[in-house]
Amino acid sequence: MKRLYPFIIASVAFLAIPAGRSFAAENRTPWIAEAISLANREREHRGIATLTENRDLDRAAELKLADMKKGGYFAHTSPSGLSPWSFMDRAGYGYRYAGENLAIHFTDPESEHSAWMKSEKHCQNILDPRFREIGMAVGKTFFEGRDTMIVVEMFGTRQGEEIATAMTKDDALTLCRGGIPVVSGATDDRPSGRVALLSSATLPTEAELDRMVAGLSDGRYDFAQAVVILVLALTQAVAVGAVIRIVLVPEAREGVYIS
Repeated sequence: MKRLYPFIIASVAFLAIPAGRSFAAENRTPWIAEAISLANREREHRGIATLTENRDLDRAAELKLADMKKGGYFAHTSPSGLSPWSFMDRAGYGYRYAGENLAIHFTDPESEHSAWMKSEKHCQNILDPRFREIGMAVGKTFFEGRDTMIVVEMFGTRQGEEIATAMTKDDALTLCRGGIPVVSGATDDRPSGRVALLSSATLPTEAELDRMVAGLSDGRYDFAQAVVILVLALTQAVAVGAVIRIVLVPEAREGVYIS
C-alpha cells in the first residue's frame, strides 16, 4: 500500500488542476507570463474583464508555432490552408469566439506588446470584451535568414459561455483607433532616426529667429549676415514642413478574429 501513496498523491494533484488553467502555469516562460500580464493590465485599466490562461489554448498556440517552424512560414493561414482555428480544434478547444495575434523578430515581451497595441487589429484582439481566455507559445526559429523568436497569442471563449458585458468588439476597435496610450508600462520612446536627427540639429530657436528678424529691420546686420539669417530661417521652415509630411507607418500584419 505504501508503494501506492506517491501514485495516489500525484493523481489527486493532477485532478485538482482547474480545467481552465495551464498544467504548467508556474513553469511557463517569463516571456509568456509578462505578455499575459501586459494584456490584462490594458483590459483592467479600461474596465474590461481580464483573461484567464487556458491549457487548451496554450496547446493550440504550441501546435501553430510548431507548424510555422516546420513549414518555414509566418502567417495566420498556413501554406497548406490551415487556419488558426484548425489548431484550436486539434487542441480540443471548442470556441464561440476566437482570435490570434502573431509576432516575430522581437527580443522582449514589452516591445512586442507595444507593437501590438499600436496596430488596430492586434489591439482589438487584446481588448475584445468577448474573449475570456488566452493561450500563448514562444519559440526560437530560423526565419528570413536569421535566428529569431516567434510568438503566437490566441484568444477565445468556449461554446455555451455567456459574456456579461454590453461592450462589443467594435467598441474595442474604437478604443484602439482613438490613439489610446499604453498604460501597462510597455512603451517605445526611442525616437526614429529622422526625429532624432531633427532634435539634435543646431538650428536657431524661435526666440533667436525673432531677434535676428528684429536686427534685420533696424539695420544691425549687413547684407551677408542678412543672407545667412534668411537661409537659416528657410532651412528651419523646410525641415519642420518635411517632418509634418512624414508619417512613419511600421509594417503590421493584421490580427484576425472570428465572430
